[in-house]
Amino acid sequence: MHISHYHSPVAGLGEQMTALVDEARNRGQDVTYDQYPYPAASTILHSLLPYWVHAGGPQALLTRIADPEVRNLMVRAVEPQWGGQTLDNYIFANIASDKNKEWEGRSLEELAQHRGGRMVDAVCDLLLEEDLQVAFVARTGNVENIREIASHPAQMIGTDAILTGGRPNPRTYGTYPYVLSQFVRNERLFSLEEAIRKMTGAVAQRFGLTDRGIIRNGAKADLVLFNADTVDTPATFEDPLQYPVGIDYVAVNGTLVIDNGRHTGALPGQVVRSR
Repeated sequence: MHISHYHSPVAGLGEQMTALVDEARNRGQDVTYDQYPYPAASTILHSLLPYWVHAGGPQALLTRIADPEVRNLMVRAVEPQWGGQTLDNYIFANIASDKNKEWEGRSLEELAQHRGGRMVDAVCDLLLEEDLQVAFVARTGNVENIREIASHPAQMIGTDAILTGGRPNPRTYGTYPYVLSQFVRNERLFSLEEAIRKMTGAVAQRFGLTDRGIIRNGAKADLVLFNADTVDTPATFEDPLQYPVGIDYVAVNGTLVIDNGRHTGALPGQVVRSR
């Protein structure tokens, strides 16, 4: 079993979560998990709506949220999902049209106050105006839990990146260099070798990718050459669209994509499936 997005915003739960994994593994169960290193979630805005509103697909959802009676049924449901924090911590990351683009980087709470109505109406009206094309970042994570969970040998590192919008989660541009600089070099949570294993070989093995994730004859040449002393990310929540530093060369399928810090224009990547 592989658990995706293994994290909790509730303080002190990190030890319990790793203990559950240890208990299963000690019984002989094959359990692993992945996690991103930033204390913030990120997803589409209509994920805040109750499950029953989504039935029948996007068009059915849009029809329902235009109905005032349906909105009345959702008043208490449109609230934070993670950690019980206020919607002040839910920041718009991507809004499709220019009409509402000014709200990127501002919170759901600000939008509701600006429009002078209920949160459910502000959310539903925005979703209708943008044809559901709205995403947000929720600053609800717990840094201690993240580090407890990341240190476990069953953990693998993932980004859960969303590339659209002007204010995405900094994990989109910074996940792996952040781990290498902060977790390895600065905090020494685990070794450089262990970090690379969590990013490459462990992932390939878990998902049945037999010719990737390790350097050997016959394997695909997916290679990243970086300076362990300088690799870092300047991406922040306030300014997330920044490329990492200290990564000079990247090869994908044996083709250079980053050459001396510059993109070559090559696009050799492909969908990878397990065998």
